[in-house]
Amino acid sequence: MLSNLTKAKTLEYLAPKLTEFVVPKSLSFTVSDFERDSSALCREVERVFGGSTVVVRSSAIDEDGSVNTLAGEYESVLGVSSGELNSISKAVNLVVDSYTQKENNDRNNEILVQKMISDISMSGVIFTHDLNTGAPYYVINYDDISGLTDTVTSGDSEHSNRTLYVCRDKLHFLNSERFQALLKAVRELENIIGSDFLDIEFALGEDLVPYLLQVRAITTQSIWNSTFSSSNFKDGLSSVEHILRECFKKTEGVLGSTTVLGQMPDWNPAEMIGRAPRALALSLYKKLITNQTWSISRGMMGYMEPKGHPLMMSLLGQPFIDTRLSFNSYLPIDLSLDIAERLVDTWVDRLKKNPELHDKVEFDVAITTYSFDIDQKLEELVGNAISQLEKEEFKAKLHKQTEKLIIGDGDYGVSRALEQIDLLSKIHAQASDYGDNDLSLSLMIKDCIELGTIPFSILARHGFIAQTLLLSLGRCGILSEHDIHCIQSSIKTVAGEFVDDMQYFGLGSISKETFMEKYGHLRPGTYDILSHRYDQMENLNPSIDSPAAGGYGLDKFHLSSQTLEKIDTLLDQEGFDNITASQLMTYIESAIQGREYSKFVFTRSVSDILERIAQIGESLHLTRDHLSHIPVDIFLDAIEDDCPDTRKSLMRIAEIEKSNHEISVAIRLPQILSDAAGAYVVPFQVSHPNFITRRKITAPCVLLDSRSETSILEGKIVIIENADPGFDWIFSQKIAGLITKYGGVNSHMAIRCAEFGIPAAIGCGEQKFEMLLKANQVLLDCPSGLINILH
Repeated sequence: MLSNLTKAKTLEYLAPKLTEFVVPKSLSFTVSDFERDSSALCREVERVFGGSTVVVRSSAIDEDGSVNTLAGEYESVLGVSSGELNSISKAVNLVVDSYTQKENNDRNNEILVQKMISDISMSGVIFTHDLNTGAPYYVINYDDISGLTDTVTSGDSEHSNRTLYVCRDKLHFLNSERFQALLKAVRELENIIGSDFLDIEFALGEDLVPYLLQVRAITTQSIWNSTFSSSNFKDGLSSVEHILRECFKKTEGVLGSTTVLGQMPDWNPAEMIGRAPRALALSLYKKLITNQTWSISRGMMGYMEPKGHPLMMSLLGQPFIDTRLSFNSYLPIDLSLDIAERLVDTWVDRLKKNPELHDKVEFDVAITTYSFDIDQKLEELVGNAISQLEKEEFKAKLHKQTEKLIIGDGDYGVSRALEQIDLLSKIHAQASDYGDNDLSLSLMIKDCIELGTIPFSILARHGFIAQTLLLSLGRCGILSEHDIHCIQSSIKTVAGEFVDDMQYFGLGSISKETFMEKYGHLRPGTYDILSHRYDQMENLNPSIDSPAAGGYGLDKFHLSSQTLEKIDTLLDQEGFDNITASQLMTYIESAIQGREYSKFVFTRSVSDILERIAQIGESLHLTRDHLSHIPVDIFLDAIEDDCPDTRKSLMRIAEIEKSNHEISVAIRLPQILSDAAGAYVVPFQVSHPNFITRRKITAPCVLLDSRSETSILEGKIVIIENADPGFDWIFSQKIAGLITKYGGVNSHMAIRCAEFGIPAAIGCGEQKFEMLLKANQVLLDCPSGLINILH
């Protein structure tokens, strides 16, 4: 039915049949009618609408087809007074001109005039299935701030990026009265039209009355996966609901009455392996880091160690961090369990109430180290959850632990961790010692964990402590914001060396062989076997004109003697008798450098592991695509058993996991989960990016993914989803700025951009990222905290 009618005729047909939706009073006429007697038609508009405010909209014949749509292609004019004939005529002519500009000269095209609705509480667009996958969701893109009806369709408003996914057959989980009223009207509309593949533009009055502004068929069905199984989708969501109901309960041996699950807290898997990674990447991340490594390393550093509990769980292939476990592991081992329990509950509750902090838990939710603003943090992040006496105990334990970590005695210090990393680096230099038998893969993984990810985990925690201490010197008034920026920018990490070497490579000062020997293992998707390493890229062409690292950042920055004296005085006042200001600043520098260097080294192990898997797979006639769907432990067991039908069994696993991955991609889960209803009602969190530097730039933008090879990026704002270390090559090209979908204030790319003085928005979130995919030019205003799409 919809494919045979224009927008105007569709609304005219539906208006008398609907009881839940109200169709605003409307009038339509053809271009030919208007050209024949525009004055008469303008007077008719005045008569029908009695001088009230109207919207003059397009209603072209080619606008709303069954296989394609030209939504937004033609002009709409809001706020036209129907009592002013000149205004009506001008608005109609603007719509007609928009037809002509698009070379649509059919005189039977219509113009639709609708009464403009006042007292709008919400407006937007509803898709009755997911546009990209066809998954059975109601997808509601809405604006409940501006009071306008066209912000979502135009995409021009900062308020137009709110999105709610609701599973079609689970509406009883929806608690919102306004969305219940809206979806009740949508259900009636589906029944009348006889289709549940609709694209609906709506408005909702302050009285919760839904208004139907237009409806068309969804036109993306041809790109949906024909093998997608609705029953598998529903079964999958039911299993997620069951898992969630269990995990939010009290867990034996773990402090805290409940938890919050998130994709970005702690080891931020969404940033490293993506929202819905394939089986090999997900399982490798678990094996190397989140199964045991995370807790072993924190236990070595004097934190509580929740043994036997993996930090990350998989919900239908989507990775989530159990923040209750994180909060347990941020507490000193000798802290009273009663105090610890209440702290964990307080932080879980804080994250529930402030989900926008999901990528900032170490700084804005929990207290994970002693700092010079500890009393202020206790007030902000603990409040009355524990008594003043208990706060003093907590402070004392943190003080003792932090002092030991800064001094660095034992296996938990920066120096000892770096020794382990250096040993792994030497093993890399003698990689041939592993041999080429299948059993070598297990040894490579063992070395990566013991000499790579465990010391890296320790150094990463030191990096958080260093950053926290540095920022607290600012909050105490000893360091200015400029001082902190200069310190961060002048810390030369391995990324600075990389940018220098990239330039020397471009100039011919070092050979390609020398460059690749050091950096060839890097890949933009560290855990993705389908992502090319640098030494596999045909077009890794450094820009000769790009400056070395010094051109981005600053020369070595030294604090004045007066500032160092103030820090010494503060250290004495805080009871750090064995630490001087110079020692503290050295610790901060070495911790940040060590974190980045250790990541650089251990990711070579990860890269070599993936290549070894690819080599073994090739001998079994398995492609990288097949291997990407095989969990690492299943692969290890299969090759170690060496059965005659190894290839056949692995292919069967790959096919099953590929099907599971298709479901994983189609299922939408919120970035933060705090109840079982989150399996079915999915509000996308409006993220607050972490802005780096105080610069403001306007520049063209370019989108890269983990399988993109090099291109000319100079002067452009680079947009990436996962802020993986393998993207470091972009810093060799004097980029104008960086925007990432995922990432926290202390994430890899945040540190890189601070080091090089590059304006960045790290972790802009799902909605803003989706809008940026269509952008050509962007304003990145770091001081004001704004990302504006210009065109």
